[in-house]
Amino acid sequence: MSHYVKASKKTFSKSAQDCLVRPLMKQRETGELCDIVLKLNGRRYHAHRAILALWSPYFLSMFTCNMREKNIKEIDLSASLVLEQTSVFSIVLDYLYTGTLPLTAEIISDVVKISDFLLLDDVRDFCQQFLLGLGNLDLSNCLRIRFLAEDHNLPEVAAAAISIIESRFHDYLIHHDSILELPWEWLVKLLEDPCVVQHTGYNELHRLAARWVNHERVNRLPYQQELAALINSWISDYANEASYLGRELRSSLEGKEAFAPRSNELTDNACNANLDYGSYSYSELTRSSEDNKVFDKKETSQINQDSSHPSQILFTVVCNQGLKFLKLFLYSLEDQLWFHFPVSGERLLQYVPMRQTVCNTVAHEGKLYMYLCSSFPYPTDMLKINILTIDLLTGQPSLFSFRNIDYSKPTYRTTLTNFRTAPPAMVMCSGQLFVVGNKEGRGHLFACNLANNQYACYQIPGSRFISLARCVVRNDKQIFIWFRHRTGPSEEFCIKKSVGFVLFDAKMKIFSSWELTAPEISYDDFAKCFVLCVRDDTVHIYQPGEPTLVLDEVRVKWVTSLRRIPTPGGEHASEVQAYGYQIAIPALEGILMLNNSQPYTTSLHEISEKFPCAMAHIPPPIDNISVATLAEVPRFLIRSLQRCSSYDEAYASALHVAMQYSDGDSDESVASGFEEGDSDNDEYEYDEDIYDYEIGGHEI
Repeated sequence: MSHYVKASKKTFSKSAQDCLVRPLMKQRETGELCDIVLKLNGRRYHAHRAILALWSPYFLSMFTCNMREKNIKEIDLSASLVLEQTSVFSIVLDYLYTGTLPLTAEIISDVVKISDFLLLDDVRDFCQQFLLGLGNLDLSNCLRIRFLAEDHNLPEVAAAAISIIESRFHDYLIHHDSILELPWEWLVKLLEDPCVVQHTGYNELHRLAARWVNHERVNRLPYQQELAALINSWISDYANEASYLGRELRSSLEGKEAFAPRSNELTDNACNANLDYGSYSYSELTRSSEDNKVFDKKETSQINQDSSHPSQILFTVVCNQGLKFLKLFLYSLEDQLWFHFPVSGERLLQYVPMRQTVCNTVAHEGKLYMYLCSSFPYPTDMLKINILTIDLLTGQPSLFSFRNIDYSKPTYRTTLTNFRTAPPAMVMCSGQLFVVGNKEGRGHLFACNLANNQYACYQIPGSRFISLARCVVRNDKQIFIWFRHRTGPSEEFCIKKSVGFVLFDAKMKIFSSWELTAPEISYDDFAKCFVLCVRDDTVHIYQPGEPTLVLDEVRVKWVTSLRRIPTPGGEHASEVQAYGYQIAIPALEGILMLNNSQPYTTSLHEISEKFPCAMAHIPPPIDNISVATLAEVPRFLIRSLQRCSSYDEAYASALHVAMQYSDGDSDESVASGFEEGDSDNDEYEYDEDIYDYEIGGHEI
């Protein structure tokens, strides 16, 4: 009973929602005690001056300074604030009272306009998070969002949209209907940017102009001649810069097609068909028949002539963890065109063991070797090394499973890394594949013999557990290995960590007795975008924008060169793990740099000491290149491939998961949202069949 309990002091309270927000919102509904009315396109919104001035500097200056609106009861904003949906203003006005702002893709444009007009910095930050952090800036709205962000003080959103436009204008946006909705001022600003049109041909720009005019012919017909004249003048101005910006403009101006015989029967048939060489031999490919005529006599002579002139290509692999998606693309450096590799990913997946993914690849003598490792977050057990090979001429895949001769010590492990700049090291030398890994906590070089499907281990002198490594081959005999190693269970909890550099003789199967000093690059910096390569029988280490390091083998030291390779652009300095990838591939005279700093923003640059700035190539027609390598194939093989003329959305479609967010009204809704997301996330699955290796016909 109450008379047995005595409290001399007690504080009673109600929530701010009950004592302030709800009463004020009721006053707005009835108009009672509201001292201001905001009018927009005929609609009236009751509000309180104190609340508006509290959150909006626009209203604060209006109500406190000597302005006409200070003493009037109604303010008409129709002339100053133009919205697509007038009802969105009510949503933002409610936010000033409740602190809750529901954003959707349909209203984001109007919310951005209102936030800029009313100087609502917090709302502007919410819009930026919605577009960038939650992935709502994509190919369908990047054109509209770019100009919206530029006009309404969202520089980071505008920069992200510009990056997408520059990467995907030539193979997606120029064909998309969204570009037809742009007004004259926006279209002119878009097409006068050389970084936007650098990969677009002269005729394609004129076709775009015709489509844009015909979309609203009555209103846009007066712009037709002016737009054509502007395109001609822009192309003429950019032609001199096309060698660095992208050479599609120059080739289209000169009237040179990348493939001269594109009009013949061979190329026409090849471009319209999705070939698969897996079921054909080389003789069948070059044999003519009545039912399936592949080559005639004239084309065969052309093929024989082209066969003596191999073409250098960039071979790229697109895959995800666990190989739920796999696709192959080729890029001809000579023709600057992308092609589909005529072997489907579904067919290749039949050769890949469970839970393995492509982690590195090398090309050698017409064959592509792809190193398969277990997916993250599993450690890679090297008791059995799996190499998926593809014959670049016939497209025939096959799987090599290299086993150790000594089965008594099954403790061979290496580690994978998220850093795309330093994939698990693998090179081809003296007819064998060499992979850098670990055995019993120490770094080893695994030599895989293609003849007997067995591998041998060679301990790297002075090494501990190797986490990252880079390799390069000289004269098909010597292997230079640059690695970082540690003592400890993980990167975070390691007792000692350092960097090493050794030389291995692949002929003699021994490491060099003289010590090679490692370059002065720290353990943590090792993951940055360095390229280890051989130039004129000398080992070089490149990093974009930094001086080149050269190995002086006479004095056994590294020398800093006065020359440096240029940077490919602003994205090279971004964090490697922020999104996507940053891959550097040694080329003949420099390096090829692949970047994907955010969704849809792919780029490909060739950088070398011989050129003052990076040369832009046609970017990959897909996101998230996993690994890449240079190879040489006959010219006739390139001619028979299907060209990638448009952006391939297959990767994004295969991995897209629609995220469901609760409205935050209750804790139950939040919890249910997270539980639903966890159940759908099967990227990391822990199954007991990861280590189902076979030894001597028995499973362990």
